[in-house]
Amino acid sequence: MSNGRLIKSQLKSSSIPSGNVTLRFDGDVLEQLRKEANQKRVSLNTLASQIFKTHTEFSGAAAKAGMISFPKNLLIRLMNRLSEDEVKQLSQEIAKNEMKDMLLMIKRQYSMEAFIDLIESWIRVCGFPFTHDQSGNTHNFIIQHDMGKRWSIYLAELFKFVFNDLGTKWADFQTTDNTITFNVDV
Repeated sequence: MSNGRLIKSQLKSSSIPSGNVTLRFDGDVLEQLRKEANQKRVSLNTLASQIFKTHTEFSGAAAKAGMISFPKNLLIRLMNRLSEDEVKQLSQEIAKNEMKDMLLMIKRQYSMEAFIDLIESWIRVCGFPFTHDQSGNTHNFIIQHDMGKRWSIYLAELFKFVFNDLGTKWADFQTTDNTITFNVDV
């Protein structure tokens, strides 16, 4: 796979049949899209479908849910100024006070399935290499964020809190300086 990324696609069945639409793009935009599709070795149609899916699943509602973009190095430097205990406290405050609203705004429900889907959508938008496998009721994630130990702690604590709030049967987390892995039984 490109850039060494292992991404598991989960096909979701839909009762709404797919359809065709014709779009017009500015010449420069169309040329950039063709170049990107060629680099990714996908058709222009596949690339466009991916872009629209990302918009409908995440990007379109992310700003409404209070999410904004910052340079990665800024976020790393800010997080590194906190102690590990402060990072844990911050993650719990965000999980307790903001994640439910964020999940409701982006996925329109507060459920285990919606949270797992949100995690995967967020990872894709961030461009982090990851794997997500499912065996029965157990989801296995490996996320390589390359943002340092404190970000691993932050993400693990945030996810633990939300999984617990959603009534998870069992969850196991492991972290390194740049990767978080977790198994969760839903």
